[in-house]
Amino acid sequence: MKLIIENKPNIYWEASAIVKDILNRKKGDPVHIIENKDRFILSEDEINEKYSDLIEFYIKVFDESLEVLKDYPEWRDLFSIQSDQNDMGFFGMVTRFTNAKKVVELSKEEFFNACHYHLQNIDAETEQSDLDEIGEARKALKEMKDRAFDADYYIEKIMASELDNDEKIKMMDLFQHADERFDTYVELIKKIEKIYLKYYGEVEHYIQSKVELFTSSGKGDAKNTPIVNFIDVERWSFRSEEPIHLYFSIINKGTFGMSIIKDESIRPNMILGILFEELEALVNKGKHDTELFIEQMKSMGEENRFNIMKLLSQKPHYLKEIANTIGLTPATVSHHMEQLTKAELVYMATEGRKVYYYVNDKKIKKLAELFDQWAKGV
Repeated sequence: MKLIIENKPNIYWEASAIVKDILNRKKGDPVHIIENKDRFILSEDEINEKYSDLIEFYIKVFDESLEVLKDYPEWRDLFSIQSDQNDMGFFGMVTRFTNAKKVVELSKEEFFNACHYHLQNIDAETEQSDLDEIGEARKALKEMKDRAFDADYYIEKIMASELDNDEKIKMMDLFQHADERFDTYVELIKKIEKIYLKYYGEVEHYIQSKVELFTSSGKGDAKNTPIVNFIDVERWSFRSEEPIHLYFSIINKGTFGMSIIKDESIRPNMILGILFEELEALVNKGKHDTELFIEQMKSMGEENRFNIMKLLSQKPHYLKEIANTIGLTPATVSHHMEQLTKAELVYMATEGRKVYYYVNDKKIKKLAELFDQWAKGV
């Protein structure tokens, strides 16, 4: 896997994340670096002191952005739309299906194609659609682009999605007033980007330290970077001949993820929060391991989840395959996979439109080592 290390954040993504983060915020509200206080070896006060410059940055950016957002009530509502309970929200994910690094680079067509693509991803019947074949996938993508502003097409996609009724109404309003809504979207994001850049110099050193760390090997191979600590690069296959653009994020400080889709016009990309590794290092490992072990035992103590683990030990499967083999509905399997993922027994990797589930070999080996120690009385 080849990486292109971006030496600056994607400010379009950052601005979108800021809007999502301030939806439920009031001016003057405190900012916390961590949420689950009891999981860390340092106290919350110690962690906040360690990253005091970041907290000051967030307060300035968030409070000024709040003033801007007041003038865009329609986009406040739209940014509240969730997709599959993803913390990034619907439009946070949409940004990842574009090539723009700042909002002025974003065309209306690219934006609405990204909206359509994500609606297709959260189609309630998506697992019934067999788009494994590249030819079929490209045919579907061409139709999506050709019919981007076709009323019947977008209504069909919205109604088929897993959004609730209120969110579907908001999405229909967006498409019905596409020109006006897009213009105000660009206007809003431009203003947020400007605020972000106003204070960026105060925390730029976090980005530069990551860039230096990831380029220290002098090679663009992911195997020579810390990325190997978070993903299994040996299992990477989809669009593997293309390099992935790696961006570091100040706003999504504890996030790690990547987006690789079958639309070859959209660059494969990855995002790594500036504190992702640092916060992992501050986790109370002893307490965390004990809690995780208990969670794992609970997860595997249920017959269906036990059978799912046996199935995945043979090879990765996507949700519909698991449902058909185990004899459960996709909704039930989705619930079980949520439990197994939470217990870190499985992990997900997206290939095209499907999410494949893999056994987390490292965690299984760790469990085996623990039982072996108990058997030896250690």
